[in-house]
Amino acid sequence: MVRRNVSDLRAGMVLAEDVLTPGGRFLMPKGTTLDHGHVKSLLAWNLPDVGVVEGEEGAASPAAVPDVESVADAAAATVAERLRLLDPDHPLTPMLHRLALDQEVRRRKAAGDEDAAPPAEDAARPAEDAPPPPESPEALLRDEPKLVSPPEVYLRISEVLRNPASTVDDAAESIRHDPNLAAKLLRLVNSSFYARTMRAVRGRFPAKVDSLSRAVMVVGGRQLATLALGVSVLPLFQDIPPHWANMQEFWEHSVGCAVAAQTLAVALGRENAEAAFVAGLLHDIGRIVLFKQASTHMAAAMRQAAAARAPRFETERALLGFDHAALGGQLLQKWQFPANLEKMVRYHHDMDEPLFIEEPAIVHVADGLATAMGWGASGNRHVAPLAPAAWDALGLTAAGVAGLVPAMEARLAETMHSFFPDRAGPP
Repeated sequence: MVRRNVSDLRAGMVLAEDVLTPGGRFLMPKGTTLDHGHVKSLLAWNLPDVGVVEGEEGAASPAAVPDVESVADAAAATVAERLRLLDPDHPLTPMLHRLALDQEVRRRKAAGDEDAAPPAEDAARPAEDAPPPPESPEALLRDEPKLVSPPEVYLRISEVLRNPASTVDDAAESIRHDPNLAAKLLRLVNSSFYARTMRAVRGRFPAKVDSLSRAVMVVGGRQLATLALGVSVLPLFQDIPPHWANMQEFWEHSVGCAVAAQTLAVALGRENAEAAFVAGLLHDIGRIVLFKQASTHMAAAMRQAAAARAPRFETERALLGFDHAALGGQLLQKWQFPANLEKMVRYHHDMDEPLFIEEPAIVHVADGLATAMGWGASGNRHVAPLAPAAWDALGLTAAGVAGLVPAMEARLAETMHSFFPDRAGPP
């Protein structure tokens, strides 16, 4: 074994020992043949050096190193693995393969990386004496006092939404005293999505929306308050340690799901498409709570899902008795979110509730679409099978969804810039 500076690592080298993060958490196993994705991950952790197999600068034997594939071939292999759980006979599956492959090729070309395989699973090893799982979502939330008291601005907005007599001025006033929230909402309302809406409604190009009062006029008072409700709680979910989740990737997936859900809701003629946006934005917040409050069990769920090539919500249910969607719905109920938003989050992996199926079905399809397209990552390596009941409830066509994807991609980049100005989204 020889030790090599991480900056000198190359694809094809073989690890001679397990690699740990600076905090002592497991990162990659001994025997891993490094690819470009592995090298990027090691560089991101700022490790000084790692042990590699001695000889030929740590390279694997020629028989062990695969030939470098073309961008198209490497992208096709990645997409095939990502979509392997989908029913090939589902009408949406061929379209998702085509669109995801196009996106993956573009992403790889933009990155200048022909072999950008995802890094190894970055979850902590569970302790031998792992604690018992939480009794219920309610018990788990009781142990997170920070989530008991949402921001003050949230309480003001929530009051406006619950009061049917609230006015346009009330909606604007509930947001006005939080400059950061107001700025994010104004950037959202100035996006091309709302510009197109204004042109369709008023037949002209709108002027720049430079005040909350004008934003209320463009979007609608209750719709803007709904957007503000979701955006106002985002700061509560920013402190997850990087060894559990890449939060930039997590929020890119969440925003991708949000814009897909809103776009689908508009195409379906839903009156309050902003509710679909917020539900998509918050659909995985239960997973963040699990990272913080049940980290040992989440580590096991992550590894089991990767080993079995199964959706992670299934391994969460097996280990905890509930999944992140049920936990997220419980949290929104605790905060007294509007019932439709709570149900959209709670049931987006469960189409067995016929009374609620149409709204959760929008988030279900949007989540699958965002995962298939590789818009960020929330921890799922594979797209969960699309529920036929959700597809049937929405009455969509594959061609119709395909026609919406370019607008979704543009909106994702724009919205990511609104929330996180230093990150613009996918290429």
